Amino acid sequence: MELLDLDLLETWHSDFQDLVYQQDVWLKIEANLGGARPERNEFLSQITCAPDYLRDELATLLRHKAREILFLRYSHVVGYHGCRVSDENQYRLGGIFPSNPSALISKARSLFADIPGFEEALQDIAPWYLSYNEGKVGLLFSCIRAKDDRNTYTRGSELIRSLANRLGPEAKLRFAQTGRRSLIKCAIPTEWLENHTTLPVIGSFSNNVLEHLIRRRKWPEGNFVGFDGSYMLTRAVPPENILEFIDMTDFSDDDR
Repeated sequence: MELLDLDLLETWHSDFQDLVYQQDVWLKIEANLGGARPERNEFLSQITCAPDYLRDELATLLRHKAREILFLRYSHVVGYHGCRVSDENQYRLGGIFPSNPSALISKARSLFADIPGFEEALQDIAPWYLSYNEGKVGLLFSCIRAKDDRNTYTRGSELIRSLANRLGPEAKLRFAQTGRRSLIKCAIPTEWLENHTTLPVIGSFSNNVLEHLIRRRKWPEGNFVGFDGSYMLTRAVPPENILEFIDMTDFSDDDR
């Protein structure tokens, strides 16, 4: 299995670097970068923006070739699923299933059984949750970024957490005790990024590599803090694709 982990630069194939740093291409990139700093640079935004907004021919070419490299070189990419883990064997044996609101509501009803206001909170929150999360597995691009920004995604089910926040301190405490804040590192088949996500995201992986390679050469003083962003998988992650459980206790806070 050839695995691309955006957090591990050593997994980035040299073909990406060869694409960006070959002399004639790099001279064109530098000309396009101009004197602007990275946070306001139009060319970098063309590397990472949605295809509908592409205007720069060089950025378009680089994105296309980088996507080809990813398809050619990698069978899998790494994704990070946030959850509260009470029993790792549940995942090691069964994998990660798409969100099942009925099961989550049943769990929440039991967890908050004697706390008043549950049904009213559920009526307010459930429709929003259903419209976005039902039948999906959420994944982050980067564990490094999740640690750096203390990502809320590691705090567990959005539905149950939202209910706990609405119901008050006792509900928050009970929810916090349901498991350890964690990320599950998974190997996601590259083909799934086109066919089993709510939106095709394979370009996001290769675009992130391109952007970082350009930044590293043009502005080498910057620290690597991973990549922002997430996507929704529309199928289960089988147990054999689970690589590691990452304890996020020291990198995320419970809601106060």
